[in-house]
Amino acid sequence: MKDIYELLNDVDIDESEIGTMDVSEFEKANVKKSLKKSIKKNNGWKKKSLVAAALCCVVIGSIGAVGITNPAYAAEIPIVGDIFRLLDNGRTGLYDKYKENANEINVTKESNGTAITIKDAIFDGKTISYTYEIKTDRDLGEDPMTCGGGDFNIKGYRGGMTGSSETKKVAENTYIGQENRTIDEEKDEVSCKLIIREIMDTEENHSDVKISGKWDFDFNLKAISSDKQIINKGTEKDGAKANIDSITKTSMSCIVNYSQVVTDELKKKWFNMDLEIEIKDDLGNIYKGEGNGGHGNDKDNTMYWSKTFGKLDEKATKLIVTPKMHLSNTGGGVSMDENGNETEIKHTVDADHPEHGEILFDDIVVDLEK
Repeated sequence: MKDIYELLNDVDIDESEIGTMDVSEFEKANVKKSLKKSIKKNNGWKKKSLVAAALCCVVIGSIGAVGITNPAYAAEIPIVGDIFRLLDNGRTGLYDKYKENANEINVTKESNGTAITIKDAIFDGKTISYTYEIKTDRDLGEDPMTCGGGDFNIKGYRGGMTGSSETKKVAENTYIGQENRTIDEEKDEVSCKLIIREIMDTEENHSDVKISGKWDFDFNLKAISSDKQIINKGTEKDGAKANIDSITKTSMSCIVNYSQVVTDELKKKWFNMDLEIEIKDDLGNIYKGEGNGGHGNDKDNTMYWSKTFGKLDEKATKLIVTPKMHLSNTGGGVSMDENGNETEIKHTVDADHPEHGEILFDDIVVDLEK
């Protein structure tokens, strides 16, 4: 599964046949921003998902600014009209099939000089993904944050929820973005309510730049058709177990549900133990994906995770999963008992508690059902 840069490397080009053409300022800006992004240093593995309790304020991380001058022009260019792929910036290929499977929402709410439009939305049975546009009469910098009353709710659902989001500034005072919300259980249909009460600039020394208003959205989504395969196959190493629970294939993606179990000894040594997976198939395709977060219980030392990848090659017969557990003694948190009493949780770094560690498991080979 090559990206555009890998494909171009395989093409023989006669430089004498290359012509020139006029391009817009938008296209120039997009290329420059993409190049700047591609040469950023790798800062190591970072956890992208957020626990639901922390989602009352969703940070939208900017990934560059471009200059779309009007929506009509944007719609004429497929990669710009497709917000899913524009925000992914060709990095993973995960969202290549999202636009063609998504439901058009196109609902706009205006308040206090600012219009927010929910553009498209899609539900794969566990994750709701939607795109949006923000137009305002003020500059909110490169990294806006939206905050709401209840933020995002699903009717009748009381379980946990994780999420991630990102945005691009596409013109003066205009932003586009995408947000993902993943629930613990699988559903055939969801009724969603999004509540936004404030948008603010998160740049340093700009925390006082904010817009208050009322932007409420309601939309229903049916899960796209899928094929679920129960796997329940795992591997163990150094006091930890990695297990592939199931795989769900859709017309646009592959969702891998997996879990970890750790011993009490490992739990005493490490404050954080997070399982990550990489996948490839027997044809040599390497799939990139996005984690959906996880949930678990300290009582049984188990965590359940899921990760969404791009659509699998239909000719593939096997999936090779490489689990890796990231270990650390950093950060902190709060635990709560049945009565709502909170206890602060602190990490320790000493000779018996290293700052970082890693467990690289043996591959798990999955035979794909046809």
